[in-house]
This record gives sequence, structure tokens and C-alpha cells, in this order.
Amino acid sequence: MKNIKKYIKRLYKVIRKNEMRILPGQIAYFIVLSIIPLVSLIGYIASLFSIDVEYVVDAINGSLPKQIIEIILPAFSNPSLLTGISFIIVFFIASNGTSSIIVASNILFKLEDTGYIRRRIKAFLMLLILVTLFLFMLIVLAFGDNLIKIVFKLIFTSSVPKAVYEMFLFAKWLVGLLIVFILVKMIFTIAPDSPIPSKNMNKGALFTTLSWLLITSIYSIYVTNFADYSLFYGSLANIVILMIWIYILSYTLVIGIAINSDDYLEDKKEIEVQ
Repeated sequence: MKNIKKYIKRLYKVIRKNEMRILPGQIAYFIVLSIIPLVSLIGYIASLFSIDVEYVVDAINGSLPKQIIEIILPAFSNPSLLTGISFIIVFFIASNGTSSIIVASNILFKLEDTGYIRRRIKAFLMLLILVTLFLFMLIVLAFGDNLIKIVFKLIFTSSVPKAVYEMFLFAKWLVGLLIVFILVKMIFTIAPDSPIPSKNMNKGALFTTLSWLLITSIYSIYVTNFADYSLFYGSLANIVILMIWIYILSYTLVIGIAINSDDYLEDKKEIEVQ
């Protein structure tokens, strides 16, 4: 209980930081601008692996509000638009979201910006990790169960016991959660413009990973069953739903970075005192 109280107090301290009033909105703004190019980029890469759009729709239907799916699905299902110079433009626009994460990290870790070119190169690298993250989640959601069934058919000659199948499903999500955590931690580690030990990124990466999954599930249920944004926003309701979702995710992302920076700055202060 003492550890829980200590963690809650620390989380409250992080949320009250002045940066928390500005940085989540900044990141959310650039991610909203980047979301369609990013989805188009993911759709293009998914088409290279012959991933059917119908599988994608079935996979994300239970995870995201249908209003958000209606916005991003057209971008995903038209990868042919990404040809030649348009691919470079889309990649550049999509990297604005990861570039804003770098800026937020530098502010929270109290680091100096090393320049636009270096930040843009890192933003491209982080974008590739982010695309890998989305593709991994897509494959796990869309094809995880089918892959497990295929493996079982190769191993077992008779029908698979239900308990064994459920155990493997649990293992699938456990491994998936671990991979997401590792990729989020990689983004957090790469973002600052000065080298920060990766051990300082564990708490924030874990918080962000669990928060993203939990918040997306709760928000999906809320929007589907309770909220009716069309009463206030009319035809813009779907865009508002997307913006609120992105903002909440950005807020938890910044909290994760702030938790990491708090750890790092405290350790640095202790070393200086010694």
C-alpha cells in the first residue's frame, strides 16, 4: 500500500508539471495532421504483405470506435496513392508527429535541441518504429488466432483442448504486450537529443503501453454506447472523436516521458550531490 500511495503521489506531481498543459496538445496536433499519412503508409506496407483490408476491419472493429474507423479506413484501403514523390511527402508529413515527441522529450529532460536536420532524421527512424508497432499490432489482432489454429493443426491430430487453446491465446496477448512495451521504450530512448540510459525509460514505457490499451478500450465503449457528439458537432462529430482520442493518448504519452525524466533528473541530482 505504501508503494501504491508513493506512486500515486509521484504521478500527481508529474501531472501538475507546467509542461503537461502544453506538450500533450502540441503532440496531439501534429499526430492528428499525421494520422492519415501514417495510416496510408501502414496500408501501403500492409499491401506488400497481401494483408486483406477486410481482415483489418474485422480486427479493429472491436478495438476502436466505428467513427474513428470510418475516418482512417479509406486511407488504409487506398495504398496505390503512395507512388513516387507522394510517398516521400507522406513520409515527411507523418514524421511531424514523432518530431514533436522529440521536442517534448528535450523539454522534459531539460536538454538543448541539437538542430532541425538531426531531429528530422531521428523523427524518420522513430516513424519506422511506430509503423512497425502498428503493423505488429495489426498482425496480432488480425491473424493471431488463425496462426495459433494452424500451429495446433500441425501439432495435434485430434481437436485441441479448450483449456490449451485459451492458454495459448493468453500467451499471444502477453507476448504482444511485451513487444509493444519494447517498441515504445525504443521510441522513448531514441527521442532525447542527449543519450539517456534505457533503464530510465522502463516505468514510463510500461505506463504508456498499459494506458494506451486501457484508454482505447474504455473510450471505444464510451463513444459507442453513451456519447453522442453529433448533437453538438453535427457532421464534424467523427473528427472530434478522433481528436479527443489522439489527445488522451498524447497526454498519457507525455506522462510516460515525464515519469522517465523525473527518474533521470533525480538520479542525476543524487550523483551530483555525491
